[in-house]
Amino acid sequence: MSNSVQIGPALWDYNEMRDHLKEFLEVYSRRPILDNHGGQKAAQLFYSWFVAKKMKPEIIIESGVFKGQGTWAFENASPSSKIICLDPYLKNYEGYRSKTAQYIELDFKQVDWSNIENKDRVLCFFDDHQNAFDRIVQSKLSGFKYLMFEDNYPEGQGDCISLKKVLEFPENYNILPGFTAKDYLERVLERYQELPPIFSLEMTRWNTPWESYRSNSPLLSSDSDDELQVFKKEMDQYTWINYVELK
Repeated sequence: MSNSVQIGPALWDYNEMRDHLKEFLEVYSRRPILDNHGGQKAAQLFYSWFVAKKMKPEIIIESGVFKGQGTWAFENASPSSKIICLDPYLKNYEGYRSKTAQYIELDFKQVDWSNIENKDRVLCFFDDHQNAFDRIVQSKLSGFKYLMFEDNYPEGQGDCISLKKVLEFPENYNILPGFTAKDYLERVLERYQELPPIFSLEMTRWNTPWESYRSNSPLLSSDSDDELQVFKKEMDQYTWINYVELK
């Protein structure tokens, strides 16, 4: 297994992430959605919670709400943050609804973000199955700097163009003759860090060998504490979640 592509130094080391796993599981035991299949489970929700907890941004923009488990995790990680939930399909929403978050039934690109003055205090979290390269362009134009992408699928999988695909297989993603999407990303990215799988598995959710895809070393070994095994049970939804900083 080769390590994933990385731009800039890693912001958080393995020991720092490991030190927060048990604290997260105590929070996770109180989650409002017990069956969040199709959304974030423990193996990637941990990183949503962890990054928000470490950064404590003034505002968290969550693009893609699903059943609301992510919103709940952000509230627990950073209670002082204002959360803006974006989803074009909120009319029939029946999941967890925050009492303090702002819900907007629009796509990220449709919102006028000019009223947010201190964009250096904003974390944009994308779990919306949209073209991540386009989201980078939109975020750059809007003045945002700190981003996360949950749907960071490897090449040949998933339903959207991910940063992982663009960075690892640039020849498949040309913008202009002789200029790839990766060329653009390397000009605008200060940091790209794939947050590691908590455990390694033999097979992915697509029934393909885990070794087929570039991944960073896992946080934990197979003989870790029994209470940490919940991460292995819920690894099926892990999709190379990442953290990004724009120049």
